Amino acid sequence: MVTSCILALTLISRASTPERPAVALQPLGEVNEHVVQDLARNLGALLGLTVAVLPEEPLPESAYYAPRRRYRAEELVGFLDRTIAPEVPHVIGLTSRDISAPKGAVADWGVFGVAKLRGRPGVVSTYRLRGGDVSESVFATRLGRVAAHELAHALGLRHCATPHCLMRDAEGSIRTVDSATGFCETCARALAEALR
Repeated sequence: MVTSCILALTLISRASTPERPAVALQPLGEVNEHVVQDLARNLGALLGLTVAVLPEEPLPESAYYAPRRRYRAEELVGFLDRTIAPEVPHVIGLTSRDISAPKGAVADWGVFGVAKLRGRPGVVSTYRLRGGDVSESVFATRLGRVAAHELAHALGLRHCATPHCLMRDAEGSIRTVDSATGFCETCARALAEALR
């Protein structure tokens, strides 16, 4: 992990501008290299940020939830917070495995992603984004939107009730992700302020 962080810091220091924070994308477990590179490009373009890709790391065994054969998102977020060098401003973990988090009365709700509000780390999963036998372009769009949503949480944005806003709570429905058209005016202003 130390080598990964040094590589990330090197990439970030070369490409970052003082005005824009950088993001490290950390593949967790086996993730298709094209998916990783596409997400780095899409996320960078969507938010105007520099995105550095770290070398793949194994999923931590401590995050595995055997009864449902998936990984606990909060554990993955905690793992990233502990293991990524503090000099990396934000990190998004990317996995192809199913992830879950508590939601209301449900202790193990399957999710697209999770991030620590006003924190450094977040994690997204490709597992639920290919539903409906979609094209690669639809899949890539979904993944970019979910990653941007989680990164915006890390930057301090909360869920938004505005229809078609990227910060709407998906409530487990891919339709919410598909219907997003971007950040609403309020969230766009909040994001611009957070990125200063």
